[in-house]
Amino acid sequence: MSQKNTIIDSHVHLDLIESHHPHRISWLKEKGCRVVSWSFFNGIDSVSRFEKCLKSKAQCIRNNADRGLGCLYLAGVHPRSIPPDLKPEQIGSLMKPHFEDPLCKGIGEIGLETGDEKEKEMLVAQLEQGRNLVGRGKIIGVHTPRSNKQAITRTTLKILERFSDMASSIVIDHCTVETIADVLDAGFLAGVTLNPAKTTWAELKQIVEVCSDRMDLIMCNTDSGTVFYEDVVQFRGSCDLPTDTRKNLFHDNAAKFFDIP
Repeated sequence: MSQKNTIIDSHVHLDLIESHHPHRISWLKEKGCRVVSWSFFNGIDSVSRFEKCLKSKAQCIRNNADRGLGCLYLAGVHPRSIPPDLKPEQIGSLMKPHFEDPLCKGIGEIGLETGDEKEKEMLVAQLEQGRNLVGRGKIIGVHTPRSNKQAITRTTLKILERFSDMASSIVIDHCTVETIADVLDAGFLAGVTLNPAKTTWAELKQIVEVCSDRMDLIMCNTDSGTVFYEDVVQFRGSCDLPTDTRKNLFHDNAAKFFDIP
């Protein structure tokens, strides 16, 4: 059976894929895999540098869309990409040009890595920007870290309590067996990063078992970038999970959330 147009990898870094694994662009097209590219940049030492990286990323998305890859992006300040000279009041002007781009679906990747005060300040500033966007059909993608996962996720959820009215427009990503119940119970959509470094196929099956009544609220991704993972494409065709469950996890939930035709 053809896999064409049946897969959405809901969190990648397409600019990094293009730089480190350019042959994978045609591979994604061949597999019928659409992607949503979230923002993360290495070596950010100034607002000026960040702005250039974000413009370059947007151009990467436009170029690949013109070449036939189904791709969209989120624009945001990742907690590991915060320019040291960035002030919260600059967020709006920095992001506004991208929010007018039809290929930009909203804000991301934002969130906490260590949970320090600077990260919290930038997270809240970007969520406040989100208040002006969700009514326009934009969404917000939130990061959770590998280290101290459960505690930082709960700190993130505590901050998000102020924004509960926007819950249906927020996905909290990199959820694991340990954290996904907290995220879903708080009323948010959940992303699960399916790769050997974050959530394995066996762990995803545990999540499905525990959250079987909430399969309409979970979407899978690979977080591919400098390292490329085939897991979403590989497991989309697996018979280990029911067909409807796989459709939800690997396509339908992301298509609905990101408004992908």
